[in-house]
Amino acid sequence: MKKSLFATLLMGASSIFATDENGWATTYESMSAFESVRDRSEYVKPIINNLGNVLNSNWYVSASVPQSFTFEAGLPLSIVSIGNDDKKYTRSATDFFGQSYDIELPTIFGDHRDMSPESEDPEYFIYGSKTLNGLGVFTYPYLQFGAGFYHARAVLRMMYLPAISELKKFSLIGFGLQYSFGHLFQYRLPPAAQPLDVSVVFGYNSSSIGYQPDDYEGQLDLDVSTTNFSVVIGYKPVSFFEVMMSLGYQSAEMKSSGKLTCVAKEFGVPTAEYGATINPDLTVKGNNGFRFGLEVAFQLGKAFHPVVGFDYAGKSSFTTNVLYFRQQFGEDPSPADIAKQKGSTQEAPSKSTSTPSEPATESESWSGSENPEEDWNTNTDAEMMNDTPAEEQASDSEDF
Repeated sequence: MKKSLFATLLMGASSIFATDENGWATTYESMSAFESVRDRSEYVKPIINNLGNVLNSNWYVSASVPQSFTFEAGLPLSIVSIGNDDKKYTRSATDFFGQSYDIELPTIFGDHRDMSPESEDPEYFIYGSKTLNGLGVFTYPYLQFGAGFYHARAVLRMMYLPAISELKKFSLIGFGLQYSFGHLFQYRLPPAAQPLDVSVVFGYNSSSIGYQPDDYEGQLDLDVSTTNFSVVIGYKPVSFFEVMMSLGYQSAEMKSSGKLTCVAKEFGVPTAEYGATINPDLTVKGNNGFRFGLEVAFQLGKAFHPVVGFDYAGKSSFTTNVLYFRQQFGEDPSPADIAKQKGSTQEAPSKSTSTPSEPATESESWSGSENPEEDWNTNTDAEMMNDTPAEEQASDSEDF
């Protein structure tokens, strides 16, 4: 009784029939949830919950950014399983007697109504979309490129798809930054701890999605933005294997806009929907808050660099970054080499403006020519002149 009463109040000005002949939500009821006046943000929130988790993944492939130049490229994928928590939500209500109670309602990913005669499913509930209910997992493909130099790394990701069936627009642009600090402290650690590295990562995505359901003119536009700020700790026991853990904060937001109008076609739609107009203007926030990740990276050969892992941000997701390539051009000094360099720099004596005099060595005191025999003759003549008696030198002077 309470469920039926609440459902009737919830429908308000909605169409007479909330489900089609198979118990799925009509296109009108699914799309009108993007109008803020409907107050059904929880109905579509699983979209941004899943999309936010997918886009906030794969911003790093290692905790270390080398000093020498590195280049990377690949096709990262993050997969989110659609579970029961995506298919229903709880909402509080108050009946005519002022009593509060909680009621469980389907989301856009939810199940259809049981149409059997003995079913107790309320007739006026807005049930799940047949299209989205059929999804077992949620993912979002994109291309990613990155380059690093002197322990700083920049990342660019993008994707664009032409109009396909009901999907009229699909684009993504994102950029990320990373800086690692291991080179500042690794040489001070004992050898067993030197493979440890720490870095900070920032990532931002902007995505646009355009959707036009069958039998409707116009378009539903969804503008999605996400941010991720994390600290990544990595340990590389061997050169080709690294274990990483990340802790951070993420945000995700979805803004809807556009206009949809139901138009009749040859085989038409339910008359209750014909001529209906939908003006999407709803803004919904996703899983904003703490995120945690565990990843394992491999360096196979010079370039192949697959990464697999697990992330949690309100719900679980899995990173399957197996088509990724990363190559380093050059070789960085080891922590032991850095320690030797730092030690020699600290032990080197400083230059002084004055130095104490030291006795000259035999080689330094010799000031003669390069011909020792000539120098000996010259010195001998000088000594003979100096040995002349003073009386003889005086008489010679007087005779002159």
